[in-house]
Amino acid sequence: MKKKKSTGLLYFFFVSLFLLFLQAAAFGALVPGSATESSAGNKQATAADTQKTVTPTLVDINTHINQLPKRLIDLQQLFDEVVDVKTLTRQLPGLEKEIDDFSWRIHRERTNPSLDYSQLANIAAGLDITRRRLEKLQARVNKSLRLLSVAQKSWLDEKRLLEQWRSQENRNTGEQLILVRKIDLFTTVDGALQQLQTRLADLVDLSRKLASEDVRLYELETELNHLIADARGVHFEQTSPSIFSQRFYRRIRFEQVLLIRDNIHKLVQLYGRSVRSHGWIIFFSSVLIAGLAMGISISGRLVEPSNRWYSFTRRPIATSLFVFLSLFLLATTVFSTHNLTAYVNGMLSVIAIAMIIRLSGILVDVWLRRYLLLPMAFVLILTHLLEICQIPTVFVHIYIFIICFSSVLWYLNIVFRYCGKLSGINLLLLHPAGWISCAIVVAEGMGYGSIALYLFSSFLYSVIAALDFWFLFLFTQGLLELFFYRVPLGILKKNSTVLARQCVPVVSLFYIVLFFLISLVNWHIYPTIYDAAAGLANVKFSIGGFDITPGYVLVVLLVIYGSLILSRMMQALLLQEVLPHYGAEIGVQLSITRLVHYAVMVVGFLVLLKVLGMQLNKLAILGGALGVGIGFGLQAIVNNFAGGLILLFERPLKVGDMIQVGNDMGEVKKLGLRATVVRTFDNADIVIPNSDLITGQVTNWTLADRHIRVKVPVGVAYGTDIAKVLEILQGCADNNPMVLNQPKARALFLAFGASSLDFELRVWIAEFTDRRLVLSELNQDIESEFSSAGIEIPFPQTDVHFRSLDDEVVEKLGPSLSGS
Repeated sequence: MKKKKSTGLLYFFFVSLFLLFLQAAAFGALVPGSATESSAGNKQATAADTQKTVTPTLVDINTHINQLPKRLIDLQQLFDEVVDVKTLTRQLPGLEKEIDDFSWRIHRERTNPSLDYSQLANIAAGLDITRRRLEKLQARVNKSLRLLSVAQKSWLDEKRLLEQWRSQENRNTGEQLILVRKIDLFTTVDGALQQLQTRLADLVDLSRKLASEDVRLYELETELNHLIADARGVHFEQTSPSIFSQRFYRRIRFEQVLLIRDNIHKLVQLYGRSVRSHGWIIFFSSVLIAGLAMGISISGRLVEPSNRWYSFTRRPIATSLFVFLSLFLLATTVFSTHNLTAYVNGMLSVIAIAMIIRLSGILVDVWLRRYLLLPMAFVLILTHLLEICQIPTVFVHIYIFIICFSSVLWYLNIVFRYCGKLSGINLLLLHPAGWISCAIVVAEGMGYGSIALYLFSSFLYSVIAALDFWFLFLFTQGLLELFFYRVPLGILKKNSTVLARQCVPVVSLFYIVLFFLISLVNWHIYPTIYDAAAGLANVKFSIGGFDITPGYVLVVLLVIYGSLILSRMMQALLLQEVLPHYGAEIGVQLSITRLVHYAVMVVGFLVLLKVLGMQLNKLAILGGALGVGIGFGLQAIVNNFAGGLILLFERPLKVGDMIQVGNDMGEVKKLGLRATVVRTFDNADIVIPNSDLITGQVTNWTLADRHIRVKVPVGVAYGTDIAKVLEILQGCADNNPMVLNQPKARALFLAFGASSLDFELRVWIAEFTDRRLVLSELNQDIESEFSSAGIEIPFPQTDVHFRSLDDEVVEKLGPSLSGS
């Protein structure tokens, strides 16, 4: 079944790639420009029409005057919808203060002799958040400017129309002139234009101030990018002596040990102040974690022990702490303006890793948990604790060297000890850790401490992210099983594990993309996760002038996978809930679900065309080209496809029918669009093209029902009592429990054979597949009854007459011949 599903997905994927090439070859037919051009033409025509001079009638003027109050109400509503200039103006000082703060921090880093990439990345993250806030403000202001500009143009047209009517006073007199003079329309229109002018002036002034801040922000971003580039270059410089040299250890001072003690003392004090200052936050967080743990524990009663979620319910406190801290750290990384302090981030990471150790019991692979997960987790905890204590750089390099040298020995021991026994995720985690540890040891030995520190910290944070996302993935999968299991729908509850497994590719893709983006930040390729996402989105390659981006491919894959999942869900719903209630046969059910599958795939195909940018009404040329290709190279496939549709609609065959094609007989197992699979009684699957089933002769033994007549030919010796034979045959049929009473069994005397009287017993049975078994039982019963009644079953005998023999043969056979 897995192979069939993967084959269908592969077919659909290749069709998508084929569509990409069609789109690249379709030139102007695939570019939606005609609609824009026609729209622009319509606007121009409308503008030209408004310039035409039309002499108004009394009805026109009266109708126009009556519409003005409604237009004034619409104008006031527009004023309420656009941005409030005063509110946005009050936000400007805070924005300016943030930019001033970033300017001061960048200046401080620029004057710092040693560039700290982590600090620069922190500033870049803040600048990115501020940039998005500023862009949102500018977008709101620009939208308001566009709306008010359109309204101003409309009211100016109104004023020009009134001026036109006034110019006709000399030519048109009477009630028209009286109406225009009686109602002061110019005052109303001028008032609306004055309000619009005031609002527009305020918005233009605000837009100018935002543009000024945008320029300042751009200057800071440019300067920061230069500093980040310089900080990356520092990684590859020789910044310290070799760890094997005496000059390296001469840098160790007793004051540095005292500094570590002072740092620990300060951290204890900082911890006390943090608890006192953030007591309410800690209290509410504790209440939230306790409530989450209680809910997880209670949910264990709602699922079976075989459910993945059940493993998490056995560890409710560890699960709630891990999920809360992981999501909090992820949110601060993605959405926060400023990163957490090293102390807070380190402590939260230590607790999260400790919870991962507690949750490691849910893993089935004991070797993975014992030799990879637990050692890495303990190293991560120890590293974070040393980072919190802010130990001097020289001790950091000694610690890194000891850890990595031990990791190399551990790696070599595992490789030689378990050589050939490891596979999958074990190798995926083992080899990178061993290779990077070797590189760090070599870098420390050669005096490239910056490279060693860069590799160690980057790999460290990548491992933390991998562990977090791994266990979050397992948690999400268990949560999906719980959701589908408890939804008040029988079909979802029965298939909760299957449904959760179907969601695994989407969930895993989400976590893989997120891990990849965070890894790009951890390895200093991009300063922020937003820059990483933007850089990844800008990666593209061209096929025939058509640009393909990762986001584009991701959307195509989601459409394909969504179509397949929707098709499977609808098929399961029909097979398990809907069609059985109507008493439909299994063959009918499978035919209907197959048609539904094709319908969903066609809809998914059309949606995919829309996603690819193809206009469905402009595919006639491509359809003609495909028609030529079908006529020459795909004729057989199209014939089989048409035959499959005929089989599904006319239903001369159903899944489960017993058919005979030529000398092959078997049960129909699958009706596909291209071919039909028939399984013989020897358990061999025969794939028959649908066109052969439509054009050739096919015997369907079970089309109407599965009843079948079994014939048992019998011959007895001449001179046997015919009535006795018929009675015995009829009795054997009546005594067999598998023989149907209706139609009634018949024993017939058919002919005088060459050496026997020929009879035939004809019986009906309920199931076609039992015909051989019934035939065997009837033969045994007939033979037993004939033996008891002394009835002989003859067999052919032949007399041989010799016309002449050799003398030598006569001598040898002489005694026998004389005796006879």
